[in-house]
Amino acid sequence: MDIVNTQNLRRTVLAIAWPAVLRTFLNMVVQMVDMIMVGSLGAISIAAVGLGNQVFFFSVAIVQAFSIGTAAIVAQAVGKRDLETAKRVAAQSLGAVLLTTFLLSTIAVIYAKQIVWGLVYFMPEKDLKLISLGSQYLGIISISISLRFSIIIVNAVFQGAGNSRTPLYLMASTNLINVLGNYLLIFGVGPFPKLGVQGAALATCAAGLITGAVGITLLFTRFSPVRLDFDLKELFFFKKRVLLQVLNVGIPSAVEQLGIHVSNIIYSMTVATLGSLAIAAHQILHNAYTMTYLPGIGFAVTATTLVGQFLGADKKERALESGLETTRLALLIMSAVGILFFFFPQTVIGIFTDDAQVFALGKIPLMLLAFGQPAIACVTALTGGLRGAGDTLWAMYLTLFSMFCLRLLLTFIFMRAGWGLTGIWLAALVEFYFRGFFVLRRFRSIIPRVESLLGTQALEGTSDV
Repeated sequence: MDIVNTQNLRRTVLAIAWPAVLRTFLNMVVQMVDMIMVGSLGAISIAAVGLGNQVFFFSVAIVQAFSIGTAAIVAQAVGKRDLETAKRVAAQSLGAVLLTTFLLSTIAVIYAKQIVWGLVYFMPEKDLKLISLGSQYLGIISISISLRFSIIIVNAVFQGAGNSRTPLYLMASTNLINVLGNYLLIFGVGPFPKLGVQGAALATCAAGLITGAVGITLLFTRFSPVRLDFDLKELFFFKKRVLLQVLNVGIPSAVEQLGIHVSNIIYSMTVATLGSLAIAAHQILHNAYTMTYLPGIGFAVTATTLVGQFLGADKKERALESGLETTRLALLIMSAVGILFFFFPQTVIGIFTDDAQVFALGKIPLMLLAFGQPAIACVTALTGGLRGAGDTLWAMYLTLFSMFCLRLLLTFIFMRAGWGLTGIWLAALVEFYFRGFFVLRRFRSIIPRVESLLGTQALEGTSDV
């Protein structure tokens, strides 16, 4: 797709966005199915799988630091028609992630039991069955860490070049293998043994290994928009300037996402003080928020690609226009979901529970979430645009301040006023619009004067690591 010379910007936005939106939605649906299948084995099995998966938060943060920087720089390089720089960045990022995640994989496989023991360190009475199942699950799935997470870099390269369909196909394949493997190995269908939690781990491991290998292979074929050469020196003899350029863009976004995860844990702990019914209602609201956030992720990826490529082609006005057009479409779709939340709260909450008390607690907060959809759309889409411009440090500072200072302060004030769960989500609503306002201002002001990430000296350094 020739993005920088497109005549119909809206059509281009939609062509890139719909596979990204569908990919994130598909991932959520399959994760829910995955949990339902494991959940049939009992509470201890769910807890064991949950413990094993916690280890991946750290791995994701590391890979995200590379993937976001890779997507932004590849997008600008493709827009500039500088495929050599795009290849160099893609190869160096892939090699760095393969090496880093291989080390993490080795540690997790060898020390799986010790890691799980550490996760339950504060448990008053250790559940030995839980620890055993969790250790087995972690040990098996850790075999696939390197290939499983390298696919994130593969996706970043394809998306940065404007190809969002291939990542969709890879994600669909991963999920299909995972669900099919779960069905056969958890329950022992036909000639396959009934392995329970171990079966779920084997299915997840197989899906990661197969699609990871396929995705990496694609980068070296004609199907890749940035075709790599199988050169071990390009992959594993690291150029310090190239990796620093990637990480300078990617690390702030990784820290930003990590901060959001930590803040959500804090808010969940705050909700716990309101009782079990409030916890249940809050979890439902969080699931509803996640469902509305998914289109935003797709549009954020789209904005990163479009803004990056237009800036690479030195078309700053088109970069600005593409980010705003992406935001308008995100506003339209996400606000439509908000209308459903506002007028049909009982139907939405009823998907998860028929408890009247939970509905009473969740109704008003869900309506507040509906009002927040325009701001959420603006934040997600335009933050993606800022990533395409390489302006990730500012976005990190804004997110950390608004989440840990403004929203946390308002949460405590509203809780002290006795507003309970409604107060917690009212604080979130105010924070959404605060962040949305400043992200919009920043995007409008920075894009017309932003400098390209493709400095020759920065990307062609000869200093090896």
